[in-house]
Amino acid sequence: MIERPIRLAAVVTAALAVTVAALGSSAARAGIVAVPAAAPSGQTPPPLTATATPTPSGTLVTWSGQILDDRSGFVFFTTGDGFRVAPGAKVTAIGGGPTTLVPRTRVYAKATFDTGTGAVTQLALSAAKLPEDANYANVKAFAVALSTPYPNPDLALKGGFSGRAVFVTFLVEVPSRTPFSDPIFIATDASGWSPTAVRMDRVDANHYRVSDNFASGTKLLYRYTRGSWNASERDQHGQQVTHEITIGNGDTRTIRDDVTEWGDQDQFAPDLGNSIPTPFNPVPFFTPPRR
Repeated sequence: MIERPIRLAAVVTAALAVTVAALGSSAARAGIVAVPAAAPSGQTPPPLTATATPTPSGTLVTWSGQILDDRSGFVFFTTGDGFRVAPGAKVTAIGGGPTTLVPRTRVYAKATFDTGTGAVTQLALSAAKLPEDANYANVKAFAVALSTPYPNPDLALKGGFSGRAVFVTFLVEVPSRTPFSDPIFIATDASGWSPTAVRMDRVDANHYRVSDNFASGTKLLYRYTRGSWNASERDQHGQQVTHEITIGNGDTRTIRDDVTEWGDQDQFAPDLGNSIPTPFNPVPFFTPPRR
């Protein structure tokens, strides 16, 4: 009589074991991980495996800035620097939770750098400006190297000119018939050919001068006048004169010129009309320089 209860208990035990095994197999297929049993008192439980974020190869440092762009595995900030983004880098809100923001222009970000690789492992985004978490110098070294810069050939100085300032003095001798009370001016292409652009200083009865700084390599067209195109300089044939110079390298340069005749004193000079501007003819004495 005792033998039947023992066999019955064995059958029940086996059925329970099969049921537990089946439940364990279903749970595994559902992705449920069993919680390990509590460790005996006095012992440290084994650590859980971290699958969300890889272990950094160095220490982590953060820095906040405004994003300029995010593309091709790099994030660029308005400081002008680009940083490499680690594969699988997280994009979160400032508190670490999910965010609807995306890395793009005008979005602020708190970037977390792995100092071992120099890559960005996390971008915490914000629509508002963020306080700096670290000195910019701490992450500046992680900026990607730029390609070798090359000068713009259209902006490069030609002919070996340095572009440095040169102190240029213009010294002119005027005809002896020049009225002593008349001022002498230099009109240049840089001043829109105004006949009163640059007033010269008298040296003596027949000589005037003026000085200014010009960058070496500057090409300058100019004429001498007594305040109008009617009273501008002429050559021996009564034609308007246009001087042309190029400022070379050096600290100083003196340019010496001679005025042969003035237009209002030369009988062969053409009549340029009324030299007084009016609303209908604001620049009556303007004639373009001869090339």
